[in-house]
Amino acid sequence: MPMKVLVLDADSAAGLECVQSLGRKGCIVDTASLRPEYPRARSRFIRTEYDLTGLEDGGVRRLVDLFNAENYDLVVPPTEVALLALLGPQIPGEMYLRAVLPAQESVRTALDKQQVWTLAQTLGVRVPWSDLVSADSAPPGKFPVVLKPVFSKTRDSGAVEEFRVAIARDLDQWRAAMDLTYRRVAVQQQQYITGKGVGVEMLFEHGTARWSFLHERVHELPLTGGGSSYRVSIGQRGDLVESATALLEALKWHGVAMVEFKVAPNGEAWLMEINPRLWGSLALAIDCGVDFPLGLLCLATGQPLSPQPKYRTGYFTRSLTRDVAWLKANLRADHSDPLLLTRPIVPSLLETLRPLMGKESWDFFCWSDPGIVLAEVRALVRGQLRGAMGALKRRGLRFYLRKIRQPRVLGMLRGRKAKKVLVLCYGNICRSPLAAAMAARRFPNTQITSAGFYPKTGRPSPDFVLAESDRLGFDLKGHRSQCVDAGMIDEADLILIMDIRNYGLLKKSFPGALNKTLFLGMLLPEPQLEIDDPYDDPATMPETAAILQTAIDRMNWTIG
Repeated sequence: MPMKVLVLDADSAAGLECVQSLGRKGCIVDTASLRPEYPRARSRFIRTEYDLTGLEDGGVRRLVDLFNAENYDLVVPPTEVALLALLGPQIPGEMYLRAVLPAQESVRTALDKQQVWTLAQTLGVRVPWSDLVSADSAPPGKFPVVLKPVFSKTRDSGAVEEFRVAIARDLDQWRAAMDLTYRRVAVQQQQYITGKGVGVEMLFEHGTARWSFLHERVHELPLTGGGSSYRVSIGQRGDLVESATALLEALKWHGVAMVEFKVAPNGEAWLMEINPRLWGSLALAIDCGVDFPLGLLCLATGQPLSPQPKYRTGYFTRSLTRDVAWLKANLRADHSDPLLLTRPIVPSLLETLRPLMGKESWDFFCWSDPGIVLAEVRALVRGQLRGAMGALKRRGLRFYLRKIRQPRVLGMLRGRKAKKVLVLCYGNICRSPLAAAMAARRFPNTQITSAGFYPKTGRPSPDFVLAESDRLGFDLKGHRSQCVDAGMIDEADLILIMDIRNYGLLKKSFPGALNKTLFLGMLLPEPQLEIDDPYDDPATMPETAAILQTAIDRMNWTIG
């Protein structure tokens, strides 16, 4: 009788690889989605798809009912969202066993970057220096630093919140990240290590290492560091396998995990983190001969595991859609920036010939599953066409706004008296409050208000904005963000916006306001539509402030 398998979040890279791997072996495969992602085309190996998103408690109760009804032989949680769901109190013991996981305490330790760092220190595994910091902590004395939320994701009453890693190049970026991104979470501030990412993937059976596989990241997206879009299998490196084994043995591991390292140019390996589930580059291990989904099935059903499989080294796999995005990013990037993981352009283009030499395969391209192959190709083609059409539309919109629409608005506003002016940007914490303060000083008899489109209100301006405003003689310490509403729009005689994104949001929500809306940058000596947001690059704040002041100084308040 065929084995029955439930793969959670099969729209993920690892989830779909599990579906194809186990489906090819004759298993009956069902899938259940716990995260609101757009699903891939239906694999022919999937019997039934269950959408559990949007349900109360994140679909956990329905998931348990499904398991009890079908009595699956194996449950696969390939994403952190799915893994967190299986750690909930509603999950019955039998279901947890079929998921092939170690004790919950071990999983929670592996998910906690600070606990992993502490464990590594006790075991003598090399780790970067690291501190736990908060928004109130003193800044580091040396940059760059890596800011890692202790938990990448948290689950509360079914809702999952994600926190991403950031690199702070300087004090301004550090303050911006700590004030705005990490104010509510514990953050691990860590030494930046230069080098190549290496993953040690392992299968454990009740605390004993059984299989291992190693890969090196060739392309990472984003270029500042992230998941691999292109990777290569490498041979067993003793020190890495020993370190990974020591960590997982200490956790009495059971099932799969990937231990991530950064290998510096001098060959020293530094532990980054433990990924306590299947990984996005799973296709490489399977294509090279280490079928981790099959290993999980054996452990779940009590079948004997084969000895450590021999696997092919020097073999590459590529996530086609993601790697096209990487190639475009690499082409546009500043290759002199030491913090961007760029590669020479010509060799990167020549690498695309490896499939012709039998040294490369593409994720999900399984000829026994043609629907997925066609879906991937269609997604790639549509994405590129959509990008090209989007670029043409943006150029057309820029031409229309700059040459036609904005001159027309200026003509309509000329000679009017603007008693109430509304200044808008997206978040209402950087550009618009400073521009409003500048306008209020220059035109004291005019009522100046600022707001934004970001729905969360009451946010203060970040420190780098406060520092620049103080230098210019403006006090924004009491400013708190507010979201623009219909009342503000109706009362304003003139609306000033910062960029095309503001224009699009205003057009969508308040199309009747466009006839009194002006791009502030159009008042510059060389008119422009965009005044860039310094939020993501605090070092540009002085330049942004100077641009705002120039535009405000050139306002002809006979139109106001």
